[in-house]
Amino acid sequence: MISKPSFATAILVAIFTSAAAQADPPPTRIVMTWVPPYAVDQCRARLDEDAGGLGPRHVLTHLTLQFWLPTRDGGVEKTQRYGEISDGKIIAFRDWAHAHGIRVLLCVYNSVDAWDWSLAQAGFADHREAFVAALVVETQRLGLDGVDVDLEGNGEFDSSKDAFVAFVRELSGKLRAHGEQLTVDSFAYKWNAPNQTWWSELFPLVDGINTMGYEQIGANGAEWRACGAQRTAAGPNAAKLLIGFPGDKAEWLGNTAAEHLEWLARDPGVGVAIWDAQFEAPFWRTASPWKALARIKKGRD
Repeated sequence: MISKPSFATAILVAIFTSAAAQADPPPTRIVMTWVPPYAVDQCRARLDEDAGGLGPRHVLTHLTLQFWLPTRDGGVEKTQRYGEISDGKIIAFRDWAHAHGIRVLLCVYNSVDAWDWSLAQAGFADHREAFVAALVVETQRLGLDGVDVDLEGNGEFDSSKDAFVAFVRELSGKLRAHGEQLTVDSFAYKWNAPNQTWWSELFPLVDGINTMGYEQIGANGAEWRACGAQRTAAGPNAAKLLIGFPGDKAEWLGNTAAEHLEWLARDPGVGVAIWDAQFEAPFWRTASPWKALARIKKGRD
């Protein structure tokens, strides 16, 4: 029989455990990237590279694996379009990320030959409970840290808003019950689905909204294309907004990538989501972006 610890010992253990848990608080801003299914090996190699001692493994807070599709009956399945993606590869990403303090999200998307909103609706509208359950089960089966919902509709789909929000609400509740996170990818303005006009109902339910502007959004963009306009649209939820930037470009909208990142680094709120983890433009192979992203991650200039 093992004797019970004394009351004093228990207090000391609690103090040291609490101190350890608080020693490395989570970053105030998210720095995220995706691994697309057509570049799995390229991304895995790139994630280990650095320049001047800084690289993705030092700066990322979230790594999102875009490997899963909805099924017509409310399930989820890994895409086979680019070859098999084994559980072993997913676990290797997970273990690498966890070793560096990075959360790993399951990304479900609805593009087979093109973005198919009917496929998305089959999950979130027609079989909501089954779809939510399938996402939660798959997340837990692989020991992942949450879900990124990348269900996109190219067209006028505002009639789907209520069903989509109901799905996000239910999924959020199930994930949060297990300490897992939820992010949603959104179009950057009022067109397509989901879009900026849905944000006010989505923000309370999620840990982040990725505004998918990429090369259309920047530090000095016009009107809705400006980073500041995106932040303003997020209102009091700006800390949950992730500005989408392109990893294959070194310049867009009249500014260099360094200048766009500098705007984010000086902004007190928003995070960043970079498409994708190949970081193809030469700029992203230098120390400069990772220094800026490290500042963004810390949440202060």
